Amino acid sequence: MVLVVVVVLAAAAWAVVHVVANRAFDEAASAVAAAALDAGDATVSLRALTDDVAGSVHVAGVIVETSSTAEDLVDANARAELADAATASAALVDKAASTLQDSVRAEETPKPLWTWDLLTVAPRLTGNASGLGEYAKALASAQDAVEDADAALLDAARDLYASVPPLAAALEKANVSARAFVLLDLRYAAAAAAEQTGLGTGAANAFTTYAAMAANLKHSQQVELAEKAGPLLATRLEIEAFARSIAGGVVLDFDWAPIVAGVGGSDGIGGTATWAVVRGGFSTITLSNSVAETWPSADARALVAHEVGHAITSKCSEMFDSANADANEAWATAWAISMGHTATGNGVQAYGYPPQSLIDKAATCR
Repeated sequence: MVLVVVVVLAAAAWAVVHVVANRAFDEAASAVAAAALDAGDATVSLRALTDDVAGSVHVAGVIVETSSTAEDLVDANARAELADAATASAALVDKAASTLQDSVRAEETPKPLWTWDLLTVAPRLTGNASGLGEYAKALASAQDAVEDADAALLDAARDLYASVPPLAAALEKANVSARAFVLLDLRYAAAAAAEQTGLGTGAANAFTTYAAMAANLKHSQQVELAEKAGPLLATRLEIEAFARSIAGGVVLDFDWAPIVAGVGGSDGIGGTATWAVVRGGFSTITLSNSVAETWPSADARALVAHEVGHAITSKCSEMFDSANADANEAWATAWAISMGHTATGNGVQAYGYPPQSLIDKAATCR
């Protein structure tokens, strides 16, 4: 009887131990599954982030390189800060990649039947779950570091973008003799660069174009000055500056020739002008060399004002019948008079005195 009791008690004890062992295994296996899920999610997230940031680092490098082709494209300090931020981000991306290589795998263990096997495997699974948890924490830490670096990289890029407008304006001012289309190309390229908000391929393309257009602008300036070289150069540039100062922002090209509109040399002064409304308005003014030779006579100044009156039509073409050739000449004459130029060169001798109503209307176009 005693033996039976002992056997029964032993069986009961074994049953209790087996239940406890089963529960320990199940809990450990569940912990491994949960930790593996967390680590997997963290792995996917960090890989996606490092891919994105690596792309941003590449674009930042392109921007730094292209904006370094000349010192007058962007603020030098902003460019240096972007380069430093890109270097820092690249280092953290590399560190995150190393963390990803140290991955911890979830142990896949079929559930044993025997109690002692359950008791042996459960602690191993618990350790595996702990390792996966630590790995997930390392991935999260790397994610935070890369995100912070990426934010700093983006801030540095935006600071550089913000530096473009004033420097582009200075580029225009320093290369004012460049041809209108080249200057307008630079203007639009600079606007596109300044409007960037991120570090994608669009930003890389915008800065590549901006640097190329700036180089074109400088080359065009050199070509134009070479064409105008000679004893009249300083006076020509003075006249061009005068014309620009009254043109209301219309972009002007200037050509010079011995004879313009059949006039020049000892026969007088001549000029012509075109106007166009596209791309914000631009004009080509052609002047005879005699305009520079007689500058700053009242007639020469009045003639230049008349030609600028044609050029500024691009801003005010709806104020008169701008499709009519005679109306265009009356307008340019009225505009010169409205600017205070009463000398013969204003167009009155060639085209007659315009009505006061047109002069008054021209006075509103500036």
